[in-house]
Amino acid sequence: MPQNKSHHFVPQFLLRFFSVNGSSVGLYNLRSGRIVTGASLKHQACRDWFYGRDGKAEHALGQIEGGASSVLRRMIATGLPPKRYSDDHRVLATFLLIQSARTAQAAAAANEMANKVGKLMLRYTLTEPELLAVLDDLTIELTEPAAQALRPALLETPVILDLKIKLLHNVSSTPFVLGDHPAVKHNGLYNGADVSVLGLANLGLQFVMPISPEYAVVLYDEKAYSLGNPASNVVKLPSASIVMALNEFQWANALDNIYFRPGNDPPRWTPDHDRLAELRGNEQVSVWEDEVRLEGTKRAKVINVQTQRPRRALKMPLFRNRMSPPPLVNVGRLPLRDPEWALHVHRMTAALNAGVIPQEEFHVRTMPPQFLRRILRERAGTNAATTG
Repeated sequence: MPQNKSHHFVPQFLLRFFSVNGSSVGLYNLRSGRIVTGASLKHQACRDWFYGRDGKAEHALGQIEGGASSVLRRMIATGLPPKRYSDDHRVLATFLLIQSARTAQAAAAANEMANKVGKLMLRYTLTEPELLAVLDDLTIELTEPAAQALRPALLETPVILDLKIKLLHNVSSTPFVLGDHPAVKHNGLYNGADVSVLGLANLGLQFVMPISPEYAVVLYDEKAYSLGNPASNVVKLPSASIVMALNEFQWANALDNIYFRPGNDPPRWTPDHDRLAELRGNEQVSVWEDEVRLEGTKRAKVINVQTQRPRRALKMPLFRNRMSPPPLVNVGRLPLRDPEWALHVHRMTAALNAGVIPQEEFHVRTMPPQFLRRILRERAGTNAATTG
């Protein structure tokens, strides 16, 4: 049976939540400003052979999407997020993390980093003046960057399972929209920082992703922020201005298109030209050289790579800081939510990649204690019911 060469980097089931008829969706193209009210779902957020021709990554994504589709449908139907430390919690966290790594925008950022770092290193290794003269005219790109990002993202899921989940219920007159890079990371605790604080283990991390015009899911560091009523995992949004502020994260991070449910009125909730230019930047990766002192008087050059810095124009509404941000001492010592757990997951990942432990052992040893306690409680309840 021939493989499907058109690979979606935003799954069709998610786009379908923004559809009226299940087969088309509204589209705003960021390059041209063109609006299409009936764009075919089949041809949106996809590229030929985006995850490679062997079909392995596409097959793995299909399995993840199957579970995620069921979880998101339940959330929309019930108006409730998954219970904390449940299987649905884990499935949702995995999906958001994979979704943030699998898009054309993520691939473009990876290629930008490879191009800048590669050229900087070549300037030190090339000796032929003719080659150095044409270096700026060359472009260095990765082979299948999206497919290469999937395995690391999947293995890093245990790092974000401590984040609290809430569902935002939009009851305003302005709908949520969906960009083609929909799962967005932010860090309001260090808003506007000059270094990246969007690492998965960083203190203050936030995830936000719309799942329909009426709902968006957020994952966040509850030690750093409060959000809504502590007794409820649902936050109602009657304010159109708050919804528009949340939508700006989609406008800022999308590569080509913003999707919306046909029947909504794009001119009413589209940022004006100046605001859109402020939200969107051409450069995603900064690369520069530094000289550092090593072992007393020895000095060496190092290459610094800065990706995913918080955008100063973006402000995450609703969240209230529960703490003052600890100072950023240097890029090697950014504040982490749980340094010991992050190091443990890192060590287990290294052991798995080196073939020291099998996949099954990795999953067991990186299962957070809260999830293990839930599994043991459920097994105890099942055994009691059986023996009773």
